[in-house]
Amino acid sequence: MFKQFLLAVCTVVLLSASAVKADTIGPGSCTSCLGSSYTLSYTNTANPNVFDVTLVINATGFTNSNTDLLNAVSLKLSSSSSTASLLSSPTGFNTTVSGGLSAGGCNGAGAGFFCSESSGLGVEVGHAGDIYTFVWAVTVGSPASLFTGLDDASVKALYVTSAGRQNGITSEEITLSHVTAVPEPASFALLASGLLAVAGAVKRRLTA
Repeated sequence: MFKQFLLAVCTVVLLSASAVKADTIGPGSCTSCLGSSYTLSYTNTANPNVFDVTLVINATGFTNSNTDLLNAVSLKLSSSSSTASLLSSPTGFNTTVSGGLSAGGCNGAGAGFFCSESSGLGVEVGHAGDIYTFVWAVTVGSPASLFTGLDDASVKALYVTSAGRQNGITSEEITLSHVTAVPEPASFALLASGLLAVAGAVKRRLTA
């Protein structure tokens, strides 16, 4: 009985930790990732139609050229139109427009897509530390229209040369994963110690 209770305690702690994980594509698991990896996740906000969406691009292993630059990124998270505004982004990425991207950058085409492009040529890739995080506030028509199934969402990224010419486009399906706020280590420790204290009390009562 006590062993079963202790197992339940461990399960609660592990489930609390696993709730914050998000799926990643690349670098070797997709045909157009070009050595980069992409992680896409979202969190709820007070407004049920608005979500904070985070895209992390790890471009440290970019394979085309380490003089290339990440110039634009685009996401499709809904079958209908969605609006998005940047909450945080790498230097130079200041605005977001509706539509996807092509070899020339954000092109305004593609229902459900939105696109953020650098005001310059972009940010470097292929070096240690070239990991970039984009966060958008995304508004959809209804929570049910958000693409949360396996590989339902789409991600695109445009890479250009130092002269501004297209030198690779990532275009892949990706899973938009729901994550919860990450508890601080102290919070996990408090939860675990509290559950273990309860477990100890139960054991004492059973052996009394």
